[in-house]
Amino acid sequence: MAPLTLALLAAAGTVGAQTVTPPSVGSGTVTTPSVNPGAVTTPAVPGAPAVGGATIMPPGTTSGGATTPSVTPPSATVPNIANLPATNADGSAGAQARIEADGYSNVQGLTHGTDGKWRGQATRGGARVGITVDAEGKVATE
Repeated sequence: MAPLTLALLAAAGTVGAQTVTPPSVGSGTVTTPSVNPGAVTTPAVPGAPAVGGATIMPPGTTSGGATTPSVTPPSATVPNIANLPATNADGSAGAQARIEADGYSNVQGLTHGTDGKWRGQATRGGARVGITVDAEGKVATE
């Protein structure tokens, strides 16, 4: 090899073997923050037991002060028909028989009133009249 080639190779090797030194930063210190495990609070899931074995109770379902009105059914008075005379026990057929026995004919529309009287229409002497039969069986015109 020629001396020039060797010189070039030597120079190239020297160049390639150089080390790079980073610049000096100074005498400062780097402080790494400490990593302390902080307190972590996990929110509770409704219906699931809480951490530590506690139980989560659902909110109360009170009425919040609302009141339900009481309902009192109206009283009903039932008429006592146990002591009515036999005329009423026969029903309209018994009342009609009493009216016809008193001389009336064509008896129609008999209804039993709350006062215990039977009322209807009947004919006597060609005239149509209103007629009643009371609880004692007495026939009268209205």
